Amino acid sequence: MVVWIVDAEGKSHRLVDPFQPSFYAAGPVAALRQLAADLSKMRLAAPVGMTRRQEFWTGEPRDVLEFILLDPEQQPALLRQLAVPRPGITLYDCDLAPALTYCHVRKIFPLAKVTVLQTGVGGRGSGVGGGGQTFRSPAPSPRPLAPDAAELRYQVEGSAWDLEYPEPPLRLMALTGQGDEQGRGAPLGKLRSLTISCDGETTTLDEGDPETLLAELNRLIRRFDPHVIITDWGDAFLVPALLGLARRTDTPLEFDREVVRRRIRSAGRSYFSYGRVVYQAPSYPFFGRWHLDSRNSFILKETELAGLLELSRLSKVPVQKMARASPGSAISMMQLDRALTDGILIPWKKGEPERWKTAWDLLVADKGGLVYQPITGLYEGVAEIDFASMYPAMMVHHNISPETVDCACCPDNAAPEIGYSTCRRREGLVTRTLRPILLRRQALKRLRGVSIGPARERYDHRQTALKWILVTCFGYLGYKNARFGRIEAHETVTAYAREKLLTARALAEACGFRVLHAIVDSMWIQKAGATEAEIRDLCRAIREAVGIDINLEGIYKWVSFLPSRVNPALSVANRYLGAFRSGELKLRGIDLRRSDTPPLIAEAQQRMVEILAQADDLAGFAARIPTVLEVFVEYAWRLREGQVRLTDLTIKRTVSKEAGEYKTNSQIGLASRQMADRGVAVHPGERVRYVITDADAPNAEARVRAIPFLAPDTPYDTGKYLELLCRAAETLLWHHGYDCGRLLRILAERGVGVSRSVP
Repeated sequence: MVVWIVDAEGKSHRLVDPFQPSFYAAGPVAALRQLAADLSKMRLAAPVGMTRRQEFWTGEPRDVLEFILLDPEQQPALLRQLAVPRPGITLYDCDLAPALTYCHVRKIFPLAKVTVLQTGVGGRGSGVGGGGQTFRSPAPSPRPLAPDAAELRYQVEGSAWDLEYPEPPLRLMALTGQGDEQGRGAPLGKLRSLTISCDGETTTLDEGDPETLLAELNRLIRRFDPHVIITDWGDAFLVPALLGLARRTDTPLEFDREVVRRRIRSAGRSYFSYGRVVYQAPSYPFFGRWHLDSRNSFILKETELAGLLELSRLSKVPVQKMARASPGSAISMMQLDRALTDGILIPWKKGEPERWKTAWDLLVADKGGLVYQPITGLYEGVAEIDFASMYPAMMVHHNISPETVDCACCPDNAAPEIGYSTCRRREGLVTRTLRPILLRRQALKRLRGVSIGPARERYDHRQTALKWILVTCFGYLGYKNARFGRIEAHETVTAYAREKLLTARALAEACGFRVLHAIVDSMWIQKAGATEAEIRDLCRAIREAVGIDINLEGIYKWVSFLPSRVNPALSVANRYLGAFRSGELKLRGIDLRRSDTPPLIAEAQQRMVEILAQADDLAGFAARIPTVLEVFVEYAWRLREGQVRLTDLTIKRTVSKEAGEYKTNSQIGLASRQMADRGVAVHPGERVRYVITDADAPNAEARVRAIPFLAPDTPYDTGKYLELLCRAAETLLWHHGYDCGRLLRILAERGVGVSRSVP
């Protein structure tokens, strides 16, 4: 295992630790002997001896044969061999990430402050007896550690769970590249220039002479010796482009602190997740320093570097890998780490099937949280109350974990409606994992509340990172391939959630409140003359009744629950907007929150919302409508007169299939084909950006133009963009009778005629 240490002066040190992780197998003695012989002969693993570990589902000790993986780099080859069916054999811990097991065995974590000691320690060879059985390999010794191998020993200062911890002295360098075009988000074509920033200095290099560009980049890397290189589109464009230049000019790049052979990969992977297609760019981690791509890291985008480091410390996932992983990966790794710490055998492949259910059982149990249809309208004095981290808090409060649900020992502790019991005798793995995370987030939020400036921002980023892993922990309970997942546990959580929301609603109505809307863990309530103290008293009563914290999110000056655009007679659960008395806006499902809204339309709606947000009540809302209409007309004139940039009219949509698979002339299909016809691959899950040029043109190719192929004189469809502008204004003013028809009549009265396209 290669370990990089940064000392107090910021100097990096490369250490090598001869590490051999363990894995386990259970089964008949004869089958275990054969497995040991096979793996020894192939020089992949060596048997150590019989030992006892705790089985996950039953909690009982189990006799297992321990193996050591002789070379962590051979783990893929080992898994290929273990995948061969072996009747009676059950495997554990064999596919765990070597970095996780290394951190567990050495009792360290990423970014730990350590003193490193090196000591000669004898390795563990094959042929060790235990548990009354002896397992010797009939083949020659498959290379266990030599007796004089030097393992690293660490003295760790503090714990990964310390609320306050020192940050290492990291030097950051930022790289940004410009291509031929800046379409579809990532730059396109050849690398034209490179901007390098570090320690307050910025250098821009042109591609004209590739050898000079690479030589200067290498010189700056040597001069500043950064620990972290942050790029913009580094994985999708910049790093492969620089590697291509390095290959053509035979100039080594010095991104890595050790010599590695790089393979240029331009295509990532597309996958389906929660109803949408997602594209993940190829990964280009560096060796001996970090490469963080701000465009290929959800965690870095949402929580900045402080949140990323927080999750890496707690999950024991290396920083570069954590940056490119999902929050769900972090909670999954924390569960694995908890299992290792508790001596629990981690099954290689999920072997617990969903229990048999009748059609009636499915109808009762297979449901999510409660989602009400709001009472459409514009209201004032509405309070929003939210359960705090409802699902993870319930999982801890009720000890909901795959191995504790539907236990035989506690039949009287049943979940409402579905009847699954939860164990009172042993605490579940998921519960043990989540409890410290919930407590830590509460502590970070308290520290944020008493801090100012950069310290406040840092605490906020760290608690936001924990929020995201708490959001995902519930979904992993029901994920079919989750190592510690079980659909019955997932159903138990939603059953408790429905009961608690119904209890909260009943208490609110008993106190004289009208419930206007409710979504899973939130309620919007209204009562004439209700004070903030009265609402907080209600929250305390709900908390005592259900055992979960519920807080006052805020009181709205006004809030608008909107109808469906398809059927105005129906309301929509996630389409509303409002202004709190604090001045904060809450916007859900409206145009400026949608990623496919053109920037100009989003800007116009934002300005209109900000005007309405100044209103203290419904009367003030109505009084500001004329001002809103003036902004609406202003943007309509800009569209009519061509006083807009084409990039401000960009529509951005996610491609769900390959360009050739679009059978109809939809706008996204047309834009995708334009890209493909010009040699630019757009993968499913990536976004394509285009401008509507003439929505009703007989020639389908003339209806839209993909952004990379716009010309200064490219026309745009004025009428279509005015329709989008009208829809944005209609959303805000619907309850005062301003639909698109009325808004278009206002434009006609103001002399804003509609022509089909403007050059």
